[in-house]
Amino acid sequence: MIELLKRADPASGVEPDALRLRAKVDEMIGLYPRLVPAPSRAGRPWLVAVASLAAVAVIALPILLSRETPSVFDPRFDGIAELPGVDAVVPLASGGIQTLAVDGDTIWVMTGLANELQRISGVSGEVEATFPIDGQVEGVEVGSGYVWLMSHDNGGELLRFDPVAGAVDKVISIGGLPGGGAWFGDGLWISNEEGELFRVSAKGEIVAAGTGDIKGEGLGYLWVNDPETGLISSLAEDGTRGQVVIPTESGLATADGWGVRSVTESGGRLWLMDGDYPWGTNLSTFDLNTGELSSFGSLTFGLHSMTTFDGSLWVSSHTDHLLIRVDPVTGEMRNYPLPGKAGGLVEADGSLWVVLNHPGVLVRLDPTSELIEQAVIVHDDWNRFPHRLLCTGSGEAGGPTIILEPSDWIDYGSWSVIQAQLSSSHLVCVNGYVEGEAAPAKRAADLNGALTSSGIQGPYVLVASGDGVHSTRLFASGRDDIAGVVLVDPMPVGF
Repeated sequence: MIELLKRADPASGVEPDALRLRAKVDEMIGLYPRLVPAPSRAGRPWLVAVASLAAVAVIALPILLSRETPSVFDPRFDGIAELPGVDAVVPLASGGIQTLAVDGDTIWVMTGLANELQRISGVSGEVEATFPIDGQVEGVEVGSGYVWLMSHDNGGELLRFDPVAGAVDKVISIGGLPGGGAWFGDGLWISNEEGELFRVSAKGEIVAAGTGDIKGEGLGYLWVNDPETGLISSLAEDGTRGQVVIPTESGLATADGWGVRSVTESGGRLWLMDGDYPWGTNLSTFDLNTGELSSFGSLTFGLHSMTTFDGSLWVSSHTDHLLIRVDPVTGEMRNYPLPGKAGGLVEADGSLWVVLNHPGVLVRLDPTSELIEQAVIVHDDWNRFPHRLLCTGSGEAGGPTIILEPSDWIDYGSWSVIQAQLSSSHLVCVNGYVEGEAAPAKRAADLNGALTSSGIQGPYVLVASGDGVHSTRLFASGRDDIAGVVLVDPMPVGF
């Protein structure tokens, strides 16, 4: 068996002998009688995952760290509800792109992969109805009793959905793929990727047209980007444009006006999320009274959405699986890890809701309760794209540095929660790639280089999941600073 594993080493460049390996595995399985009925093939991965995670939570980590640690989060739906601060978990039609809007106490969620629109009660958290939608929809707005869906079909369309009839009753061509949209005043304003701006009446008629790209709403205005200059100006309810112009040629940390993805109001100021999607990292603020634009600074990686709730500005990070709370007066920030790729944020029935595009759930949070808080980021090398080493916590209490090596970087958010929990007592670094894949030897080399350049020394406890076992074994080979290794649902080398 050892010989076979060596031959299957991905770093050796030798193809594994699949037939011999399969025969050996079958032989080993046959040596041990089954004490319980064999699970189906479809059920085996979950059984192995559950058993592996349980082993880590109950046995492996406490032994290696010699102290009590919180339980490891199971990324399935049934583990999310047990997290601190989570009031309700609503499974959606599927994972993938989710867009949402609120109409009173009703939350409308459009799931792009399933092409389904779901009506969810913001009071009970129940899915009240699900409607199939014929179209690739990536934007939702509500107004005048209708749900307006922004579709990429046929070069760009606006679909008017009637909740009473439960069907789309009008299709409006907008001449290009939809960009931003907002119900403002007595109509729906929508822009397309051709730089055109339209106002659509409740009857589904285009009553005004112009140029611009909608960025958001706040301070009594709709804010629209000029496609020629990049400057962002105000749009009043009567259609008056340009009473206020934001000087986006200066004051932004990473991008000019073209790079601003969204704006919202909080604490009497306008907050601008700047940085090209999906790599946005910074916020800037605009004071309407003084006309000054200033950079608030970097929050983290992959900012997605923001909203105002309970007197604070809330920002989601889909890449780092974080919910960030910003005090708009003092600027104080607190980071809370989420169990999945965070997307849109809305307020309904006095609660804060966040959609997790993966694994595909809508979560109601109670910010007044004790949410898991992310430790301070002590090292982040995302500028070395595509490699990423994110380290949090502190080693002041002693003990080894924990290295998390997931099979896929930030896999469904489970590592974000685990990292936050372990960071309360240890320095924890997660190794991976923001986009794309890398051979095991390169993953091991990049990890070693990042640890060396950041001055993070051993001893290390290596925690590897899935095919992260391959690079972890290469990283540990020949080293004398490895305190222990934990394998979570490991994938055999060569498979």
